[in-house]
Amino acid sequence: MSIKTDKQMAAVLAAVLVIFLINPFPFTLAQDTNVTSQIASIPRTSSAEVMKRPVALTDGAGRMHQKVSTGSAEGQAYYDQGIAYLHSYVWVEAARSFHEALGRDSQLAMAHLGLAKAYTGATAYKDAFFHLKQAAEIAAQGNVTDKEAKWIALGQQQLDGIFAPPPERTNRLQEYRQAIDELIVLDPDDPHAWVLRGNASERSVAGRGQGGRVASVAYYDAALKRDPDLFSAHHYLVHSYESLGRYDKAAEHGKRYADAVLGVPHAQHMYAHVLPRLGKWKEALDQLEKADRLQREYFAAGVAPVEEWHHGHNIQVMGAVQLRMGNYEEVEKFFEEAFYLEGRSLRDGRFTDPWLGYLLMRGRFEQALSAALEAEKRPLAVARLIAAGRAAEALIALGRIEEAREAQKRLKTYFEEFKRDTNNPIYERLQTRYQERIVNAVEAQLALLGDHPEEAEAMLIQLADGFAASKTLDGWVTGLFRLEELAGAALRADRPQLAEALIERMHQIDPEYTPGIEKAMEEDTRRQRSEVRRP
Repeated sequence: MSIKTDKQMAAVLAAVLVIFLINPFPFTLAQDTNVTSQIASIPRTSSAEVMKRPVALTDGAGRMHQKVSTGSAEGQAYYDQGIAYLHSYVWVEAARSFHEALGRDSQLAMAHLGLAKAYTGATAYKDAFFHLKQAAEIAAQGNVTDKEAKWIALGQQQLDGIFAPPPERTNRLQEYRQAIDELIVLDPDDPHAWVLRGNASERSVAGRGQGGRVASVAYYDAALKRDPDLFSAHHYLVHSYESLGRYDKAAEHGKRYADAVLGVPHAQHMYAHVLPRLGKWKEALDQLEKADRLQREYFAAGVAPVEEWHHGHNIQVMGAVQLRMGNYEEVEKFFEEAFYLEGRSLRDGRFTDPWLGYLLMRGRFEQALSAALEAEKRPLAVARLIAAGRAAEALIALGRIEEAREAQKRLKTYFEEFKRDTNNPIYERLQTRYQERIVNAVEAQLALLGDHPEEAEAMLIQLADGFAASKTLDGWVTGLFRLEELAGAALRADRPQLAEALIERMHQIDPEYTPGIEKAMEEDTRRQRSEVRRP
């Protein structure tokens, strides 16, 4: 393909340069102090130092190739390794690989684009915009193809759309999709363009493969027709089919992804995502243990757990599988480890919750209260609000209602702090999640003890219906055991019909699971009947 020879190329470069050459932030963001302050306030998940460390070439990232403009064979190899890691959400190793590529060829514009994507994944947005600017400056020198110039422009268009004002986001998403269609027209045989279009079929311009549904499947299938071994398409089809409830298809692509990327924990983890929905709990645990071994080997090689987002998620899911299988000693090991993980991201505090929820579910209320009060001292507001909510639930279970109301007040304070922290397009959707699952749930449990418990029951049933309707991992990893906790709370509040309704929703999630609270209810019923029959 020609290098900067026609009007199409000139138009693309002009669009890129207007955005970049004055300021590392796009023009719209540079004029909006609110948005630039949002960017500055979002904590990065991985440090700048670790993302620049030297790294060797490896087969563990999986086979991936996208031809880019470079005369360096090593530069091309490191670029390919970088995009392979990107498609497995390994932001640190992707960035290290792209820096190595630039060390071989400082004019490799697409490596700067790769860095922008890696830094975006690590929520290091200032660095992301900087590397997009670098890519544009190299493009202005004529060192890119038509396609590469379009890729660079699309990278900027995506980031600009992410931080656009809410009323503009729908239009920005449509424009982004149209621009990717234009990329496909440039080279319909390029599978990477079809994968990008699948990502853009999600509800947000930030889509990166996790939120796909029917529309995305066709684009990933189109990519696989051009390259049947393209593991990025297999990865994203796991997410898409899981969201559609097609767990058989999700498992098929999960197996392909896991086999193609043997050295990445997330590739082994994703296969385990859907196996429980097929009743394959032991197989799911095997995959999660593979991911865990790879993750711990990675940490032993010198990257601290706080630098990598994936570990907490994997051990949470592993603990949930062990809980479903009744292996309580293993559950405690993983959930307690997750509880004490250091976190940076505004999401990371969520790993506080499984251990506290487990203690409550097992009736260890004093221990749950002690751990929750400890977690209330943590720096992340999400950890504090979870902890205050769980403290309130423990106090309710202990019959210390006035203290529970004090904990509820702290919960509301922490939730307001959390809303301020998440007042940005990256995390704003989390507000509804914690409002429903923590704030409202605590309010409902207190209201069950009052004079008008009907509204509280309706609130808890609505929460249960949401979990039961979920097709994704969240339904069984979080929902199944959260509902078991709440069923226990309903019984303690002398609301047996509510407990039965919550257990019924649990059976919708997992028909084969008999929760401990249900066994206790059945035993209580048998005992009562036996007492009635006595002469």
